[in-house]
This record gives sequence, structure tokens and C-alpha cells, in this order.
Amino acid sequence: MKKITKTLAAILLIAILSMTGITAFAGDATPTPRLSHTSNGSFTFSATANGGYVDVTYYGYDSFVRADLTVKIEKNFLFFFWNEVDTWSASSTALNGEFYTTIPLDGSGTYRASFTLKITGNDGTVDTITDVIEDKY
Repeated sequence: MKKITKTLAAILLIAILSMTGITAFAGDATPTPRLSHTSNGSFTFSATANGGYVDVTYYGYDSFVRADLTVKIEKNFLFFFWNEVDTWSASSTALNGEFYTTIPLDGSGTYRASFTLKITGNDGTVDTITDVIEDKY
């Protein structure tokens, strides 16, 4: 009888321990890039019936020379696939700048904007900041 009780107690303890998870907390999996010529870029995307609104701001450091932005807009179809709607690019030599545009969208649905902001410094090196924002209307 003692052997059966010990065995059942061990099985119960193993079952309880296997149901509780041990959580390990780690920082953000994506490291923040080291930026030499700008602080961080700020990206906004909003999909509406009037189009996709894109707004990007940046603040350059003294070593700043040029900012180049590329935005790719895609529309979701069949849950897993994305179809490119449009691509927009702009450049600026303003130390602190903002890029803003409206991109025509083809009907309601889920859209995503993929941003690539490249900040070139006076030493020729480039800070690259990327972001992806999804929105639906």
C-alpha cells in the first residue's frame, strides 16, 4: 500500500510540475541598431478609404549629410500572402526632416508599409533604420 501511495504521489507531482512552466524573461529579441548620424526615425502608416498616409520624421546629428527613404506598400490576400501595391522613395539633405505622402490603395483590406530609412554621414557610413506597420480599413 505504501509503494502504491508513493508511486501515485510521484506521478501527481510530475504532472503538476509539467503543467507549470518556468518563464525566462529576456530583453527585446531585436537589438537596437547603433546609430551614428541620427537618433531614431519615427514611422507612421494609416490605411483609409482616401489612401495610405505615410509620415516619417528624423533628427540628424552634426555628422548628418543625407536621408533616403523607401516605403513599400503591400496588400494582404489569402491570409498569408502579400501583393505589392506601390513603392515610394524620397531624399532630403535637411538636418531635421519629415517625409509625408499619400499612396492610393486598391480597396479595403489589410495593408502593410515597409520602411527603410538610410541616413548617410559625412564619413560615408550609413545608418539604416527599418520598420513595418500594418493597418486595415
